Amino acid sequence: MIERQLAVRWARATWIGWLLAIPIVIALAFLGEAVGVGGAQFLVGLGAGIGVGVGQRRIVRDLLGLAGPWFWSSAIGLALPFLVFDATRLAGSPLPYSLPAMIAVGGLIAGVWQAQLLRARFGGAALWVLASAAGWSLAAAAAFAAELLFQSLRMRGVWGALAYLGTIGGGGLLLGITTGLCLGWLSRQTDGRGRL
Repeated sequence: MIERQLAVRWARATWIGWLLAIPIVIALAFLGEAVGVGGAQFLVGLGAGIGVGVGQRRIVRDLLGLAGPWFWSSAIGLALPFLVFDATRLAGSPLPYSLPAMIAVGGLIAGVWQAQLLRARFGGAALWVLASAAGWSLAAAAAFAAELLFQSLRMRGVWGALAYLGTIGGGGLLLGITTGLCLGWLSRQTDGRGRL
């Protein structure tokens, strides 16, 4: 029962963080324009990582005692692949741009870092790496699907905006469910080094 409650709390917190990431990305884009780095893609990954990290902070603090390292793993982990793309673009040899691929790689990077943090509390924390990469990939797929939906159906107005935001928002729920199920499973396997 405790594992299920943890998984549900985690899914909800992650989803809220994902929704929070939308205005954060927009604010970072405006800030980027103001300081002369408009169009820098690392702001997208950074905003997504910040939003989700903020959403998860309370539960992480309860589980690990400290939320700061988790927050930074999310923010930096998600920003890093986009930063590499930006650097290659500035160097004149840009890598192909793929939002889903960069988010999946960012989820993998964050997952490796977070698995190290979880290891202090849970046995089998290496599974978190897979769950994080899969969850972030599903979230990215939803964002990609929203783009395709918007472009192919040429949805406009309020209904178009709602469909677009609803599809993107669903990605955060998929991320939360995927990683929440993993966290619930890890809590069942706990080795007694921490408290729930």
